[in-house]
Amino acid sequence: MNRGSVRLKACAKINLSLSVMGSRPDGYHEMDTVMQSVDLCDEIIIEKACNINVICEGIGAGENIAVRAARAFFAAGGIEGGAKVTINKNIPAAAGLGGGSADAAAVLCGLNSLYGADMPYEKLVEIAAGLGADVPFLINGGTARARGIGERLTPLNGIYGYAVIIAKGDKKGSTAEMFRRLDDGGNYLRPNIESTVSALNSGNIDALLRSLDNSFSCLWKNSGVRRCLADSGADRVSLSGSGPSWFAIYKSVSVAKVALTKLKAQGTECYLCLPQNKSIFFE
Repeated sequence: MNRGSVRLKACAKINLSLSVMGSRPDGYHEMDTVMQSVDLCDEIIIEKACNINVICEGIGAGENIAVRAARAFFAAGGIEGGAKVTINKNIPAAAGLGGGSADAAAVLCGLNSLYGADMPYEKLVEIAAGLGADVPFLINGGTARARGIGERLTPLNGIYGYAVIIAKGDKKGSTAEMFRRLDDGGNYLRPNIESTVSALNSGNIDALLRSLDNSFSCLWKNSGVRRCLADSGADRVSLSGSGPSWFAIYKSVSVAKVALTKLKAQGTECYLCLPQNKSIFFE
């Protein structure tokens, strides 16, 4: 291809419901979750280059999953090439919103287009599975159930038309530490993901709202952010990922806008979002 660069937006995700099924012999945890893309996005520019260079304020190249994504793409495609990747972050880091994973998915999709590799979706998902549990979903996004370690995806009907406020809570340790804490606690909730799937596919919003929960919620029992969202007129509040971000769903966008103003006045870091039917947007 003659193009020397591509520009993309990479959307965050929320876990509508998340059930940790237990640890696996390989050290990972078996998951069953329903994820939804929302329009809180990082902005990414990918340019052809001689080597791989990722520029992202506040995150060193050695820590950035986007570097590993680029390396994995070139290795999988047998392509000799490089890329300069500039990431403008809008998705909070280490917040349970898949920000780094969204960037990695965007790098895979962007390089596939930039280098004219024509890798099929299935191949991109295969590469993504080696990068992190959220990355396979974020190749396409929308609404989907993810099982295993995130690689087994089933598309679902979305919750389009409803408003979502995401509020970031207290800092947390690494995701691995959160899993250790969950395992150490022993008896934690395993939400019934089938209920969430059934409610989505039938379009029953009330049943959906009742079904939402997260195994990691037990680690955030004293969250002040959760209480603020619950008092804001939300129809349902739940945790995303392993935290610390909570999200609230509002049937009324106008109620959500009022809630956002009040939450920001209280000093809460929060974002008003709308669900999206995909996660990667080429500009």
